[in-house]
Amino acid sequence: MRNARRTVPLVLMLVAGAVWSSAARTPSQAQSTPDPSVRFRQIIERMGATREVVKPPSGLLKYDYLVPSGPYFQLFDWDAYFMGVALSYDHQARYLASSVRNFLEYAAAPASGSNGYTPRIIAPDGFWSLPEMTKPFLAQMSLAASESMRNYWWLRGDNYTRLARTLFFWENVRQTPDGLFVWFNGDESGVDNNPAVSWEPAETTESVDLVCYLVREYRAMARIARALEKPEDEAKYWKKADALARLLNEKMWSEADAMYFNIDRRTGQMVKIKTWTAFVPLWAELAPPDRAKATIDRHLLNAKEFWGPRGMRTIAATEPLYNPKSGYWRGPTWVISSYLVTHGLVKYGYQDKALEEATRVTQLLVDDLEATGGMNENYNPDTGAPAANTNFLSWNLLACHWIDEIRARRDPIAILQKP
Repeated sequence: MRNARRTVPLVLMLVAGAVWSSAARTPSQAQSTPDPSVRFRQIIERMGATREVVKPPSGLLKYDYLVPSGPYFQLFDWDAYFMGVALSYDHQARYLASSVRNFLEYAAAPASGSNGYTPRIIAPDGFWSLPEMTKPFLAQMSLAASESMRNYWWLRGDNYTRLARTLFFWENVRQTPDGLFVWFNGDESGVDNNPAVSWEPAETTESVDLVCYLVREYRAMARIARALEKPEDEAKYWKKADALARLLNEKMWSEADAMYFNIDRRTGQMVKIKTWTAFVPLWAELAPPDRAKATIDRHLLNAKEFWGPRGMRTIAATEPLYNPKSGYWRGPTWVISSYLVTHGLVKYGYQDKALEEATRVTQLLVDDLEATGGMNENYNPDTGAPAANTNFLSWNLLACHWIDEIRARRDPIAILQKP
């Protein structure tokens, strides 16, 4: 998520007055599956409403912005996205929009000579983790905010141009001759120590998750172009999304292994390390049904690999680097990976398993809150014990609505194909 070396203790906090969703469900469902999200919301509400999760403009950050937790003062890319999704239930998507506007200040229009590069972490006094690029979520963030606010006005003019330039950066700097895309390193990907992504040398690994995020980014841009009455751009972005989705399935799927794998651009060989990012095509709805079933049955729901007793493992337990106690992204359960994968499970007909995962991971958060008054960044998938960075608050806010979403088969950030 952030650099593992920056482990600042955090203070639990939340924007006040959240309006919690209550998706329809049958009495049998409600009785058969205990709902820890009710308790989760009660605890969060009781602990107060500090508003520290939203920071006012400061220095380089000209607009309100979302932060992962109180002692943090930087704007992070996908943290802001998923926190904004959670806050949008309380009609506070404006903070997601203003976070995007902060990023777009530095993805300048072509006249400035910028190639669309946007730093992935912006603090009031400077940029962090250079030269890492913000992950390709800005169009998705913009779409989510605009849909929630029912207003696209803020994306007209320079903001639209700058948003398009961020995609130009990926195409100009990170696209390989075979049409796929590389992360600069694992840190840029957000899955910091993912063993399937090379750090040295950098810009080496064509990555399944990155390709999926970019397909969604193109689709989001197409939707935005449609709302802004730009039909040529809309057609262009749908075409790019479709072409990249085809490449994913042509080049990154291993039939023998029933799994998507990253590729080493130097050799063209698959990096056959089983990590949770291989399941991102499920969330993005890019896996054909037969492939989805194969990878879910053989790997995701395999108790010897990913399906831990207390949550989904982030790499398979059969991998030599599996470390459930302190592996960071090499084993421990994370809310964000489980959240994305459960929505993928629902889309391919595994709602019962998705509900099981959402329930048990939310229960981990409740147990931690009741025992310590805070939450952790991740948890041991075998024992449920906290595994890193206490008093953490970011995308675990998704747990307020997660179970309801699964029961209602509703993904609040699904981006469908062409209308």
